[in-house]
Amino acid sequence: MRRDIPGIPECSRKDPHRCHYEIKYVTGKSEGDLATDIISVIGKDKKNIAFGCGYNQEEPADAPPSSVDGILGLATGKAGFAAQLKGLKMITENVIGHCLSSKGKGVLYVGDFNPPSRGVTWVPMRESLFYYSPGLAELFIDKQPIRGNPTFEAVFDSGTTYTFVPAQIYNELVSKVRGTLSESSLVEVKGRALPLCWKGKRPFRSVNDVKNQFKALSLKITHASSTSNLDIPPQNYLIVEEDGKTCLAIRDASSDPVMKELNFILIGAVTMQDLFVIYNNESKQLGWVRAQCDKAQELESVIDSRL
Repeated sequence: MRRDIPGIPECSRKDPHRCHYEIKYVTGKSEGDLATDIISVIGKDKKNIAFGCGYNQEEPADAPPSSVDGILGLATGKAGFAAQLKGLKMITENVIGHCLSSKGKGVLYVGDFNPPSRGVTWVPMRESLFYYSPGLAELFIDKQPIRGNPTFEAVFDSGTTYTFVPAQIYNELVSKVRGTLSESSLVEVKGRALPLCWKGKRPFRSVNDVKNQFKALSLKITHASSTSNLDIPPQNYLIVEEDGKTCLAIRDASSDPVMKELNFILIGAVTMQDLFVIYNNESKQLGWVRAQCDKAQELESVIDSRL
């Protein structure tokens, strides 16, 4: 367990049961001690699960509230929650699934469950110790490629709210979005949390009120000799703020102190709404399918949690 954490936590000789860790994530840092707590699964003996108990989180002085707020460790390493459960034989398969609803509900599955049998797009995952990636991706708007059609590695990260893209993609994307709205009555304004927003004649109550004025996006993902598409309709890249503005929930990675060093397309939770996303660490596959995530999915999971 300790060897799977970057930096190898230091365990005091005087107190060998206390192990200090220090991990850097993007431009931030977390340090603290490893702790254990008891977890129970129906039909299994109770076991101790290890997790980091941080007492010092550091970010750049000029950083806004963190863009990454992962709580449960669901990454690919041996220290991950599901990997520990499998190592303790509390589950037989290291498989994770989540379905985040745009209506504010959702489901998280960990362990042995039968994923949806129809319509799932499956792609092989790239080998990585820390994150889930289906490979290289190109961004399209209204089925047209971004100028220059640059490719970047795509990463799925449900612990990040917004989607982040490199500056060269973001600037061209914004230009094309503005172009599609040239004859629209929407007025461009700045939002509270996001830099690019629009207001209408009346406040929007939901994305459904405005989605028809925007074009669909898509990611063309290349793996080996084949390709797959991740469709991103307007409701998966727009949000509505409390005052009724709609905002682009895709951000320029270079403008964010936490994300600026990243050189890939990071797919956040808003873009994953109303998608059932499956991370199969056994077959090394990543899958997704459109779903009504606000409705219960009876998949006979060992561990499921209503979000």
